Amino acid sequence: MELMARITNPEVQIGDFLLPWGLLVGTIGFLLAWIVIWFLERKCWTRKVANLPLFFVALAVLFGCVAGLLLAP
Repeated sequence: MELMARITNPEVQIGDFLLPWGLLVGTIGFLLAWIVIWFLERKCWTRKVANLPLFFVALAVLFGCVAGLLLAP
């Protein structure tokens, strides 16, 4: 439970650094989008996507927003 209390603070302390909450949420969204794109590439399901980098950015924003809603301080 301590992990959820630390994540939902507006600033997360890692060592001597204070990281803003939005940076962590954005990183979570980026990593989730990267995993999804990697999986879609392995299955060759991205052949019909017209602009793959734009699709990746859209997924990163979507996952970042969902993570932000779930982990909002």
